[in-house]
Amino acid sequence: MKMRVFLAAFIIILILIIALVIVIIFTFDANRYKGILITKLEESMGKDVKIDNISLSLLTGFGIEIKGMAIKDKDKTWDNFLLKAKNLNASVKILSLLKKDIQIQRLFVPELEINTGTGANSPVFRCGLDLSVRILINGMEFQKTEIPTTENRLKVITKRFSCSPQQDDMLKTLNAKGNVKLTNAVLDNVNVLKTVLDSLSMLPNVVQKLKDNLPENYKGLLNQDYTAFKPMKADFEIKGGRIYFDNLLVESDAFYLVNKGSVGMIDQSFGISSNLFIPKDLSGVFSNAVPELEYLIDDKGNITIPLEIKGKVPDISVIPDINHALQKLIESKGQELLNKLFKSIR
Repeated sequence: MKMRVFLAAFIIILILIIALVIVIIFTFDANRYKGILITKLEESMGKDVKIDNISLSLLTGFGIEIKGMAIKDKDKTWDNFLLKAKNLNASVKILSLLKKDIQIQRLFVPELEINTGTGANSPVFRCGLDLSVRILINGMEFQKTEIPTTENRLKVITKRFSCSPQQDDMLKTLNAKGNVKLTNAVLDNVNVLKTVLDSLSMLPNVVQKLKDNLPENYKGLLNQDYTAFKPMKADFEIKGGRIYFDNLLVESDAFYLVNKGSVGMIDQSFGISSNLFIPKDLSGVFSNAVPELEYLIDDKGNITIPLEIKGKVPDISVIPDINHALQKLIESKGQELLNKLFKSIR
């Protein structure tokens, strides 16, 4: 449950961050009109937004720095934030406004926190985020006439990014390509490996069996209440109102996930195929502790668990695909029965 809530929240937050930067890049004296900007962002996102300070630089395109940013659901307190960042820096290049071509050359958030639940033990994802993206808004028309004041310009532009049927049409015709890098990533209050192993209905109580039988120096892998990830890099593409990614690698010391699929920006639907691999050495230790895990080992010696992530927010399901393991189990048990039968005949 925690894992699927985290996956849904993380993609939604990525969409919100991109939308936030698109809105802000059209302001000049941003801090002067901070109140207007916050109001428009809240209307666009349907969330409460807090910003301590905004500054802009026009020396090379648009340089944006935001200090003290937080986003929360309207029915929550600020202690139950959805997103929090001490600093956010973006460098934006508008190649041609009439061509609707925007380049976010770099969006850098050194300390980003995403809270995917409520309460003291809710999952919190912490990381440094570094993103770049080129956006082509094919279905949006910008006014060619001059707007006399910065305040009016801000009102016009932010209105166009507000939630509406027109925005849905814009998202359907938006095309973008970019890449994102995450560093120092930690998911607090969730042990991803334990969560996935717990989902294996064909192997009941497998986690407890591992805890009982593993050597002491390995038990900590299942006892810790967090997951630390190695640096991640991923390319993505936005088209037809969906974010697509291919070969997204998510790696920790105990496992790695290879992901391919898409997420809807409008309907927030998920269609992701994943494969979780436990490295060969650790797979050997696990299968020695729980022999049934041998049925999940592939030709390279890795425990492999295919996963399907489906549904729409908030009803996201993470479903292990264990048909291959069941087939191996049936074949193995069938061979055992045949061996016993031949022995009895002799």
